[in-house]
Amino acid sequence: MTPSEIQILIVDDVQTVRVQVKEILKSCGFEKIQVAGNGVEALSTLKSEKFHCVVSDWYMEPMSGLELLKKVREDAELKNLAFVMLTAECTKEKVIEAIKAGLDDYVMKPFSKEHAQLKLMNTLLKRKMI
Repeated sequence: MTPSEIQILIVDDVQTVRVQVKEILKSCGFEKIQVAGNGVEALSTLKSEKFHCVVSDWYMEPMSGLELLKKVREDAELKNLAFVMLTAECTKEKVIEAIKAGLDDYVMKPFSKEHAQLKLMNTLLKRKMI
């Protein structure tokens, strides 16, 4: 699969971050990008359309990125989605919790374009999507 064929959902409650991440993804050749403003909206979107990857913020209301990750991994139709978390969370315990829940990788905020690209491309390569 080429990047232009991969469907990605960006989930963040801050519009400027959604725009920033979308521009980073476009610069990598991704074209099929949608956005959601929170975990509840994201879960609804994920169930109504086919996606390959989720790039989600950690801290959102009413459903956090970690809660979204757990719901995705519990759902038979969604469990194989690649999942990358954007977060300012840096405590070892929280990161381990997310990895145990099935997180593919995470990008620390604030992040550079190059670092975000590297993490996402690495995730998709590991999952043999590209």
